[in-house]
Amino acid sequence: MNLIVVNQDLEEGTMKNNFDISFHSWVNTACAEWEYPEPTSQYYDRVYSRIPKGLREILGLGIDKGIILTEGHKFTLKGLSDGKGPYNWFSRYKSKKEPAPNWEYFVQVAEYIRLFELIDHSHLTLKFEDDLMDLAVYDDARLIACYEVKEKANQIMDLIKGIKNYQDGIDNKESDRGNDPLRKVKYIFKKKPEHFCGLAIGIRFEYMIRYPIDNTFQLNPDIIPIV
Repeated sequence: MNLIVVNQDLEEGTMKNNFDISFHSWVNTACAEWEYPEPTSQYYDRVYSRIPKGLREILGLGIDKGIILTEGHKFTLKGLSDGKGPYNWFSRYKSKKEPAPNWEYFVQVAEYIRLFELIDHSHLTLKFEDDLMDLAVYDDARLIACYEVKEKANQIMDLIKGIKNYQDGIDNKESDRGNDPLRKVKYIFKKKPEHFCGLAIGIRFEYMIRYPIDNTFQLNPDIIPIV
């Protein structure tokens, strides 16, 4: 299967980004495995409209520095504990006959790269998929910050709004099936992180978490002091 040429309308310099080369390889590998036809340039245009230039550059940095470790059309990450991954860049939808990107992973991995670069060679530990949270930073057993990632701004805003609805307490017996805000709140009560960050493309919210009394918490806008 030949490597398809990226649409020339892409920004100057993007063609040489490691992400572009790797992404095409991931797509081609998935298509070969799933017996899909080679995507057209329109496929890449649609994908890149949802993975903007800056995000692609961060992912390219992660590839260049060996933080993203590729396994065909799947990936693992430098620093992951044994048994974590590999993760899928794409989902398989037979009706579409093309690899369907798992959009949130691209944002989540970019944030992992940013944090990895920030705390590399420190005593802190970075976790990917920490129980019910996307990312977490620990100082030994102390949970400094947890991170929840969405693709779009409205998705993370809705999640944070839902989390705040539970600040006065929850019924631990209440089912969290299909209730993502409640799942995150259960994580917060269980692990007592000091900070919470919710982020998506183009937006991020950072909070210090206070625990005034048992079974309550408060999200106070702040900047997470990861040093």
